[in-house]
Amino acid sequence: MALPLCPCGSEKLYEECCYKKKDPSGKPLFFRGAMSGDEKGNWHPLPNIRLKVILVTHAVDKHRDFAQELAIKSNLPEKYHKDFVNDYGLFYQSYEHLLESLEKPSGGGVSFQTDSIEVRKYWRDFLFNGRVMLDFVGLHSKEALGLTQKIGGLNKKKFALLLTFLEKQGATDKRFLGVKVKLEPLKTDVLRFIDFRDREKTSGNTIAEFPVIDSEYGIVEGGKISLNGVGFNMVEFVKSSYNSIYKLTLILLGI
Repeated sequence: MALPLCPCGSEKLYEECCYKKKDPSGKPLFFRGAMSGDEKGNWHPLPNIRLKVILVTHAVDKHRDFAQELAIKSNLPEKYHKDFVNDYGLFYQSYEHLLESLEKPSGGGVSFQTDSIEVRKYWRDFLFNGRVMLDFVGLHSKEALGLTQKIGGLNKKKFALLLTFLEKQGATDKRFLGVKVKLEPLKTDVLRFIDFRDREKTSGNTIAEFPVIDSEYGIVEGGKISLNGVGFNMVEFVKSSYNSIYKLTLILLGI
């Protein structure tokens, strides 16, 4: 789907022009709808799509408060708590922001494409902050789990090393075999997430199809991301990968 030109007549893309202009309530001025019977795809007043009243500072506090609770429950040495709270708080926040940019409130039976600038930004934030989180838990799994070897920031090689080393230490302490058993089901999701981050970092946008929202039912239609020619539903991937990284964090920090 081609991105639409701005209705103001500037001949610029909407997202590079009047998308940046707000009405008195703070909402963008227009959106382009595929309304029933509207074959020309005319512009329409925007329904209540971007109403946000949560202050940024409050949101940051909420996410960091949650991370602080995890840090207290963990086996992570206290000197690393501040870094963990910052890293996990940002990851959790970027996850919620990305979902919020996809899940729009109902607005009267109009279908429309979500704004690509917003989705693209939050998608990249989510991948970046998740990758930072994986590096952190990989680097500090030695202290938190009592491993005799430092694993390092997680990637495909380090994840395999972690599983191998847990197997080795499990020969003398069955607790490590239990950790390995818990990690193995998360491997596919975590490594796919790392692949998406690496691909996004080196070769540009991995979003193959921006989501379309059916605001009558409040659901996301479409929204595809692509890796090595394989397509994935964007919302399902985001939720699945976040949950897997969250579970991995709990396991590697001994929570």
